[in-house]
Amino acid sequence: MRFGMVAIIVWAMVSAGLRRHHLSGTVVMVLCGLVSGIFLIGDLEEHLDTDLAEHIVELVLALLLFLDATEVRGGFLAGERSIVARLLAGALPLSILTAACTAAVMFPSTPVSVALALACVAMPVDFAPAPDLIRDRRLPRRIRHGLAVESGYNDGIFSPVFAAALLLAAGSDHEEDAAASLAHAVPAIGYAVLVGVGAGAVVGLLARITVARGWTTSHGLRPVMLLLPLAVYGFTVLVDGNGFVAAFLAGLVYRRARVAGSAEHGDVPRDELLLVDEVGNLMSLFMWFVVGAVATLLFQTPVDWRAAVFALLALTVLRVVPVLLSFPGSSIPARERLTLGLLGPRGTSTIVFGLLAFNALDDDSASLVLQVTVLTVLGSSVLHGVLATRVLPAPAATPPAHR
Repeated sequence: MRFGMVAIIVWAMVSAGLRRHHLSGTVVMVLCGLVSGIFLIGDLEEHLDTDLAEHIVELVLALLLFLDATEVRGGFLAGERSIVARLLAGALPLSILTAACTAAVMFPSTPVSVALALACVAMPVDFAPAPDLIRDRRLPRRIRHGLAVESGYNDGIFSPVFAAALLLAAGSDHEEDAAASLAHAVPAIGYAVLVGVGAGAVVGLLARITVARGWTTSHGLRPVMLLLPLAVYGFTVLVDGNGFVAAFLAGLVYRRARVAGSAEHGDVPRDELLLVDEVGNLMSLFMWFVVGAVATLLFQTPVDWRAAVFALLALTVLRVVPVLLSFPGSSIPARERLTLGLLGPRGTSTIVFGLLAFNALDDDSASLVLQVTVLTVLGSSVLHGVLATRVLPAPAATPPAHR
């Protein structure tokens, strides 16, 4: 933690200069973590697999899910509706299926539930390691916007699948336990809907009313935006619900209730998001520092070559093929479809899902998940964070009409 704080302070002081060389904060944090990990090996082994570490990661994920749901500009499926719908409804479930099947074939001794968890760890798109790509104007606006909305919403879709995979993994030794886990998952989602939707609607409505009457300001609502997802997660877990789904739904509903009837075009005012956004960014940087440090620990022992191959496939074929298959009959040129498939960085979501799975699974499966997590995000940092803007050709701009 101390090394991470120092690394973030130093990064903040020189961030503008490093960004000009396409070195994002996530890449720098990984490098700092790699160096610091040499001195932290004992602490990592002692503290990584603990209840405290698990709870911290859970709160980080709840915060990021809420932020994703409220921050995507323009509202759900805004702008390029066809592209977003195809990515979320077609490519995403297909990528989970193909990645899980690939993991099951490559790691035949692991339960199917663990293969599904590996898919959820390796496949979520997150532009944390490559923020410049989403702003690169050499790419058509519809591509950039479609990828931005996909990365904002895919975590909320992955979360219940990931939670179900961990529940099944916990009961995989006994058929009765597996059935009980599935039976528990249904009411857990129900409680999540009740708490998340209810809290998001009530707080969003109160925020709209109090701002309209001059009782508070956007500055005054900043703590609300930070505390709401944490409170929703805590209360949902208290009633045995899925806190991640609840946090995501709370963000979606809060946005709708907060801006209903206003001229904000479905967007929560940016001033209200500043605090939760900054805290989310800070927590993300810590997560990347941890990955760099864990990589040092991980590479002290031989790495399973299959984990490296699976990570490479997840970053390429297992992303590209589902995307291409999700655009039948579309007027979007093949080159742009390929770009949509290739520009799928993996970042904080993969780290958080990976650390949660590491804490939830037994030794062999936990080690495999940790290897896949570290190799996937390190590979994405190189492929998307360093090489993409220099190597990938930008597709030519095309007319906006498409199906």
